[in-house]
Amino acid sequence: MKKAGFAVLTVLLIVGLIFTAGLENSEAQSPKRLVVANFADANSLDPQMVSDTASFWIQNQMYEGLVRRTPDMGVQPALAKDWEFIDDRTVEFYLREGVKFHNGDEFTAHDVKFSYERLLDPEFGSPGASRLAMVDIDNVEIIDDYTIRIPTKEPFAAILTYLAHSASLIISQSAVEEYGADFGENPVGTGPFMLKEWRQGDQVELVKFDDYWGGAAQIDELVFRAIPEGTSRTIELETGGVQVSRGIARVDLDRVDEHPNLTLHLYEALRINYMGFNHEAEPFNDLRVRQALAYALDHAEIVQAVYGPLGGPATGYLNSNIWAFNPDTYLYDRDVDRARELMAEAGYADGFSTSIAINDDDTRRALAEVVSYQLEQINIDCSIEVYEWGAYLDLTGRGDHEIYMLAWLASPGDPHHAMHPLFHSSNKGSAGNRQFFDNPRVDELLEKGMVETDMDQRMAFYHEAQQILSEEVAWIPLADDREAVGVHESVTNFVPCPSGYHMFHEVGLD
Repeated sequence: MKKAGFAVLTVLLIVGLIFTAGLENSEAQSPKRLVVANFADANSLDPQMVSDTASFWIQNQMYEGLVRRTPDMGVQPALAKDWEFIDDRTVEFYLREGVKFHNGDEFTAHDVKFSYERLLDPEFGSPGASRLAMVDIDNVEIIDDYTIRIPTKEPFAAILTYLAHSASLIISQSAVEEYGADFGENPVGTGPFMLKEWRQGDQVELVKFDDYWGGAAQIDELVFRAIPEGTSRTIELETGGVQVSRGIARVDLDRVDEHPNLTLHLYEALRINYMGFNHEAEPFNDLRVRQALAYALDHAEIVQAVYGPLGGPATGYLNSNIWAFNPDTYLYDRDVDRARELMAEAGYADGFSTSIAINDDDTRRALAEVVSYQLEQINIDCSIEVYEWGAYLDLTGRGDHEIYMLAWLASPGDPHHAMHPLFHSSNKGSAGNRQFFDNPRVDELLEKGMVETDMDQRMAFYHEAQQILSEEVAWIPLADDREAVGVHESVTNFVPCPSGYHMFHEVGLD
């Protein structure tokens, strides 16, 4: 009887051990899956086909540049392990050896040259071409497979900063040649994550790239879900549908901050929110009308009503954290009587009707409503038209709009990027100048600022340009941004970046 009982007990113990081992093995093989809430889907996974932050955030996990930005907005090596300034117009980069693309091909200097040639090809028409417009692409020289010289047309103090921009990410030449126009749906980079599946309009699913030169990522799968509505992102964060969410809405800040399992990261961003108008469309081609709109708006009321802790009143035509910010730029303090006088002088004493175009975003809805109410005081009747993000970018890129609301993230932290794409006449449309602003003196100043190496002189050029933008009411600055990111306690090593492109290579999951 005792022997039988011992035998039964032994069998049960063995079965239990096998079952437990099976569970442990199952758990060990279960992929670590991090889900991130993005405010929109990518427009393309080709970094040379887009200029929006929703797309760039995803692409920065898959591609790399020669250099990359650090969380404190410095520059550090990436695909280039080192570099040397040969003269004031030429940088020689020494590339990492043994780096693999996601398709198994080896990364070389030929991919660098190909990437920049494609970006700057006028026939290709990349919206990011202006970011490297200073590169003398015809004279880029491949010394050998792992050494490349990149000259600029003129001395350019911010060249490393621009080579760290998302438009400068390096793509696989062989993959572009294989996929052609479909490369944006078949991306191939060198980054720590590679594409598994893109369900357009829904989510982009990435998996870690085991052969990544910097060591495999801590997580196995990285999913970016497109969730346009702010409170929906917060609910998903609370319920575990996502573990990281950018763009926490103002109404949800306390909710996230007080949640026992969540952490709220609130920090200064390099973004400015503004109201633009199409300078090529009546009545906004009349300076008096643009001035009237500027005088009609109460910036303090707008920020208090719309942004709260997520913004501060804009005090110029750059985000105030950009080093060339001009604190003396004239801003139009609210003066409704003066606004009405200007409207009458322009022939619109009785006002007019117009439309405000926005993307599907809670904050922009609130912004459009407050602005619409304030413009009613000078007899401007505004309808609000809401578009999906991609359609919104297409609309404003074509110029099929009147008033629009947008923001600009100067991710390199340099005034060239903060101003040239937005206000140089060569960038009208999807390249950034969606208000179709055109001023020869501003063009001249921005071109001088691009090539000047003396920082005091650069500052003077950009200060003068900001004064002209104010006089011409190029657009109306509204608020400097603060970014809010919610993170679940299970996420480790998450470090927010002022550029908005938070990286996940070293992020883990408990």
